[in-house]
Amino acid sequence: MTMNAGPDGQMVKQYLDKRSIYDQKESDHIGSKKIAFPSVKAGSIIEYRYRSQMKHYGGLDEWVFQDQYPVMVSRYTLYVVPNAEFAYRVNKRDDIPVSIRPNNDAGKIFFEMDNIPALNDEPYMDTRADYLQKVIFQLSGFHNRDNGKEKYMASWDDVIKNLQQDDDFGLQLNKKIAGSADLINQLSNMTAERKMEVIYNYVRRNMSWNHSNSRTAIDGVKTAWQKRSGTSGEINLLMINLMKYAGLEVYPVLVSERWHGKVNTDYPFIDQFNTVFANVVIGDKKYFLNAVDQFTPAQLIPYNILNTTALVVDRKKGGIIRISNESLQYSDDIYNSIEVKEDGSFTGNASIKSSDYARVTREKKYKEDKDDFFKDYFYKGSDAVLTGDFKIVNLENDSLPLEQYCHFSKRQASDNGYVYIPLDLFSGFDKNPFLADERFSNINFGYKRNISIVSSILLPKNYLVDVLPAATRIVNVEKDIVITRQADYDKPNNTIHSTVIIEFKNGLYTANAYPNMKALYKKVFSMLKEPVVLKKKP
Repeated sequence: MTMNAGPDGQMVKQYLDKRSIYDQKESDHIGSKKIAFPSVKAGSIIEYRYRSQMKHYGGLDEWVFQDQYPVMVSRYTLYVVPNAEFAYRVNKRDDIPVSIRPNNDAGKIFFEMDNIPALNDEPYMDTRADYLQKVIFQLSGFHNRDNGKEKYMASWDDVIKNLQQDDDFGLQLNKKIAGSADLINQLSNMTAERKMEVIYNYVRRNMSWNHSNSRTAIDGVKTAWQKRSGTSGEINLLMINLMKYAGLEVYPVLVSERWHGKVNTDYPFIDQFNTVFANVVIGDKKYFLNAVDQFTPAQLIPYNILNTTALVVDRKKGGIIRISNESLQYSDDIYNSIEVKEDGSFTGNASIKSSDYARVTREKKYKEDKDDFFKDYFYKGSDAVLTGDFKIVNLENDSLPLEQYCHFSKRQASDNGYVYIPLDLFSGFDKNPFLADERFSNINFGYKRNISIVSSILLPKNYLVDVLPAATRIVNVEKDIVITRQADYDKPNNTIHSTVIIEFKNGLYTANAYPNMKALYKKVFSMLKEPVVLKKKP
């Protein structure tokens, strides 16, 4: 029902029609139940309840108490099937109580939370799922025919053992793939790194992802190979199969992508992971590959699993690992050559070289939506207008930086005899994301960042330098964020040279660091917005 306050202050209830509840197909294996509530407006209260009955156990979904709107009450009752046992854990803040009432005689357990505040997205948030108040379940044991109790995945070793013996997981890695011999035979004289790259690129270019995430090969890797399509689990387990056939040291690794949520290693719950990647070991290097990712080269750890916990599925060399990256980063090198005209307008040419994660991010945006690409990287907050003279280089060679060249201009920049020239053109630092008074989630940039903006500004003879931004260095308390600016006037050549360097040596900061991060960003944005000021000669 929907409840709204009537003219007399009394609560008016409006019940749903059955036609307001309908099913929607999301994929071949997943559907959703949609509920269209009537007369919903600001201040409405919606109330619903439902019962879910499964014909077989395919994984029990977590129950989420919290939402983007305040929740007055949320209740959940689980009736456990006979001879089965479930373990559970509650993810909640200390200041929000939860009521848990098990009833072993009735084979059920009841959960309730009341007066739960809303949780909205925050900039550079891992995922809302990490901070939502919820309860998570996993099958932990069952009684066999002899009435004996058997534990089910009670430890991470048990999880690995079960997965390796699973028809839809470990046993798929030894299946013979018809027609794959021709591919493998081409790799005979290649290095291990080259073999990995060839198989990785072959699978991701020839297999079509159906946009369904899975931890297993539901229909089998053979079927996926024949259909040339499948779930993330089917495609990646197929890739691992081919790499094993080629003699590479490769293991399946269960991952929880950043949008899916953090993994609590104290609980061997397989549902904490949403899909499987390949973990290739070559010498002392470890690679993490996802064949449904069309943009990340083999040398880069996919952004979606940076700073996350994963499970390598192997009895001898497997276990829980932390995925991080200490070498590669987000790197943009920007060079702006600007010429100020006598009427106060200016024109310029920009050269941008994007490496590593900057390359992946920009390439993905460019190929998926060119309008958004230009809006995000060239128009937004730049105070300049691009002409049609744009060129992009190395788009199809992911081993080289992505080079972008453009011409830009700004008309009528003069204001009462003054001209303002920004020194942060195309930096990406256009809007301060940290303005909220408080923060509940960690700040996860994902990767380290290094952005350099070098500008050369040729002045007209009829203008003088009125304000030249001072040399500045801003450093955070931990000294792992450093922003510097240097601007000099070359009088003989009537040219200003400036360098702005933005360096983040860490990709993850806790919520406790937010006050310092907020104060730092305020200083940084204030500094970046300081322009060169030119004054027209009398």
